[in-house]
Amino acid sequence: MATNNDILAEADLARTGRNFMIAVYAAQFFFGGWFVAHGLNQWLEFFPRPKGSSPIARELIMALNASGLFSLVKIMEVIGGVLFLANRFVPLAVILSFPVALSIAHLNLISNPDITSKIVGVVIMGLLGLIAIGHLDKFLPMLAFNSGDPGIRGLRQLFGKK
Repeated sequence: MATNNDILAEADLARTGRNFMIAVYAAQFFFGGWFVAHGLNQWLEFFPRPKGSSPIARELIMALNASGLFSLVKIMEVIGGVLFLANRFVPLAVILSFPVALSIAHLNLISNPDITSKIVGVVIMGLLGLIAIGHLDKFLPMLAFNSGDPGIRGLRQLFGKK
């Protein structure tokens, strides 16, 4: 039989879980909106495109644009952002967005001298980290030390066959 303390502890755990879920959804939708807006800005120019706050940042952005790689990065931003906003394939969106977010954070934290860039670098990784932790149960199977032998079980699951 459950005691009053057990019932209160369970209610507190449920409240904490709900608050965490709300925080993850808030991060997911803010991050997704940010990625969609900045990704689409490559072509639609809602606001002036950043040129970079330091000489190395400007050189990197110019090189990415000249090589065409910046468009690929922006396509990844839009796809990841849409997946976050639609709340579909969120673990895939985390993995897709991580290299882009890490590059942005690194550039802002290491190369750009202004405080706004530093804040953006911390916030972008904090938001994506919170989203990843919120979906950690989907990533844990990838962290198996001994994953076993390869097989077709995943393909069978993908196509609905047991």
